[in-house]
Amino acid sequence: MKKDSQTSLKSGFSLVELLTVMAIISVLLSIASVGIKNIGKAQGVTSGLAISEGVFSQAQRLARSRATTARVIIHTEMNDDDLESKKRYRRLMQVVYKEINPDTGAQEPDWTIFGQPKLLPESVYYSVEKSRTDVRGEGGELPKETFRLSRDESDQAECHYYEFNSQGLCTTPGCSFILESGARPKNSATPKLGSTRNYGGYVIWRQGGTSKIQDLDRLDSVSN
Repeated sequence: MKKDSQTSLKSGFSLVELLTVMAIISVLLSIASVGIKNIGKAQGVTSGLAISEGVFSQAQRLARSRATTARVIIHTEMNDDDLESKKRYRRLMQVVYKEINPDTGAQEPDWTIFGQPKLLPESVYYSVEKSRTDVRGEGGELPKETFRLSRDESDQAECHYYEFNSQGLCTTPGCSFILESGARPKNSATPKLGSTRNYGGYVIWRQGGTSKIQDLDRLDSVSN
């Protein structure tokens, strides 16, 4: 039998083709890593919102059960020389209330701390700029006051607050609570916020219920 004299050609990839495939894989991996990173940040904001809703619910129940005024306070004062202040900045949430004087039935002048403070997840911060008294308005910065944050009388800081009256009703219905993810640059006390555009938030209505804000770029689209 006569052998076929034609040399069979072996199939394979050229160097250029291999380099092209490797480049494509590298780009896809880069895109995937960014996507995973953003998912992690979004989950942090989601967890923070769940934590905050629990704090608001606690304050409302406390106000109603004790027939007094209760507030949710958020630490918003930075002290560059205080490590605890850096940790708390825009992350610490606490419930405070007015005790009722048993003899007079009137509220005491000072605020009393209730329960344990809550910290928002790492790299998740309360947005002072986007949170406001009326979600449908352009301004309306939430009120702020100096509160004691622990049993130590000297441990005080300025905080934004949300208030519930003795019936458990929100005194600023339609106010918004917004969180954002950010990073604290090395050797900097103040976190860099807003660069990732990872936001989340809700509106608090008169009865204490909340409505998720779907589009934070169009806050005036939210209605009760």
